[in-house]
Amino acid sequence: MVVRLLVIIIVVFLFGLQGCTCCAYFNHAWNMEEAYGDAGKLRQQRLDSIPVDSILGIGKERGLYDRVIEKGSRTVERFPKNERQVPKAVFMMGEAFRHKSEWSRAVEKYDELERYFPNYDSMPKAEYQRAFSLYKNSDYALARFSAERILEKGESHQFFLPTLELMSILQEKEGLPEDAIASLEAVLASGFGTPWTRARARLRLADLYYEQKNYEKAREHYTHKELLILPVPERYRAQSTATECLLQENAFAAANEYKALADSIAFANFKNLSLIRQGEILLSINDTRGINILRDVAFREPKSEMAARAFFGIGDFRQKDRDYPEAILQYDSSFQSRSASHWGKESYARKTALARLLALKDTVAVLQNQDKPFFPQEFQIAELFLLRLSETDSAIVLLERMDATLTDPNLKVRAAYTRAFIHDEFKKDTSKAYPIYRSIIENFPQTNYAKQAQRNMGLQVSIKTIEDLARDAFLKAEEAWLEAQKIPLENFQEVDLAYQNTIALYDSVISEFPKTETAIQAMFAKASILADEIGEIDDARVIFSELSREHGRTPWGRAAAERIAGKMSTTASDIERLRRRTEQNEISINQQSADYWREIEKKQNEPAPPPRVADDEVLRSDYNTLYDFK
Repeated sequence: MVVRLLVIIIVVFLFGLQGCTCCAYFNHAWNMEEAYGDAGKLRQQRLDSIPVDSILGIGKERGLYDRVIEKGSRTVERFPKNERQVPKAVFMMGEAFRHKSEWSRAVEKYDELERYFPNYDSMPKAEYQRAFSLYKNSDYALARFSAERILEKGESHQFFLPTLELMSILQEKEGLPEDAIASLEAVLASGFGTPWTRARARLRLADLYYEQKNYEKAREHYTHKELLILPVPERYRAQSTATECLLQENAFAAANEYKALADSIAFANFKNLSLIRQGEILLSINDTRGINILRDVAFREPKSEMAARAFFGIGDFRQKDRDYPEAILQYDSSFQSRSASHWGKESYARKTALARLLALKDTVAVLQNQDKPFFPQEFQIAELFLLRLSETDSAIVLLERMDATLTDPNLKVRAAYTRAFIHDEFKKDTSKAYPIYRSIIENFPQTNYAKQAQRNMGLQVSIKTIEDLARDAFLKAEEAWLEAQKIPLENFQEVDLAYQNTIALYDSVISEFPKTETAIQAMFAKASILADEIGEIDDARVIFSELSREHGRTPWGRAAAERIAGKMSTTASDIERLRRRTEQNEISINQQSADYWREIEKKQNEPAPPPRVADDEVLRSDYNTLYDFK
């Protein structure tokens, strides 16, 4: 009896709960929290697993976060006045959107939480995650504003130090590396974070110092013991970059440090890379031991990118040593080792350039023996040194020698400007470039080189070239021609005087600036006025013929040729063809006229149609209309 009574009580209690909203409330809230917890566990397992397992676990994790969003939305919709579960639902929805990488949706939920529930327990975390989500959404200005609001609260804020690290990233994104360095230094000095996060922050700080060329501080952080927790590739990058920092002060010590990296068991996979860098550094200080090191690497790994780089390094050393035939052989070996690599492509370009260089040197030697000018060949050699062989110093030496020996002012100014441009753009040495620029402006005015020299120095361009002066004179002639056209035709004496003045101005352009394109344009304008306005056809024809014959490749030469062709294209066959066409037109017109008058005569002879009788109007006798006429 007791058992039956207990069953009846339970059944009655359950039936009573069916009409209660608490069941739905607990159902949504409980399912939301359970889904959020399960998703968090899956996320942690995924982050701790290998990449393949990480990818496989994403789908189920996203499904659980979708369930969090669904149950959270229903909780907020059905129980908006519940002060305990509604803010929790909004926060979890924001976290779910963030974990799904839907950054803008996450920011909306964090904003909603701050607007309606500013005193919620997890509000500090929501503030930080909102700044982080804005950063991930590339809204750097808003992310920085959100981060600054947290930092204003000081160290009392639960997420002050993580926000400081986030702020360093934002400052770096916005081009403020000094501020980013200060933020990271403050984070590391505070002892904040796990060993992993501190190692990542220290590596970022070292990279920032390296970009600022503060090699001492960069090396200090690259070699810090906290970086030992990083994966081997990142540790090798840190150690090798620290060695590059040492290279700025002591190349021999840097080479020895790369040898130590090559001998390290921890970096065994990077042994050949360390040895190649050691060999390159030794060759940079003219230590020929680097050749044997690079050859050993190339022979140990034939037909590889490492071999291509090793042979390229030897070829570069031989090239700088002026042993061009040997350099060509080494570049060819680099290309054969791995033609598709960067080193193979660069080696092929240099091999081709060196072969061209040797051919040009032979040509120059022959021309010197024959006492013939060889400036074009030497200038091509300078271009090869500069653009193909990366030897700016060799190009400058050659151009200096050319500048001292040349007598032609056009060639002399070209060599001087090229030398100044190399100092300015390639070597970034304005102390040597600007004096040459000033010498060009002083000694070769009215040239494009002087004009460009002013531009390169950041000065206001005041120099006018011959072409500029010719253009100014041509514009004066054009202005006089426009004024002449405004004069009434009845003032024929004034018109004749204006035309003569215009022709004289065009003649001055032609005589004073004979080798400019503007002079060619002035000749065409003069001939057009003579032919079309004044009526001196023969004089215009002479000018058009000269333009067509001597300047046929210019627009005005081609236009002059068309004007001449237009005057001389009528032949006997053209006249005969025109006569036949005229006769055909007359026959067609006569035929159409005859047809028309026949049609008119036919219509006049036809009998007139009978008159049309209109049907009697039928009146309706009903009043089923809109109006009733009673």
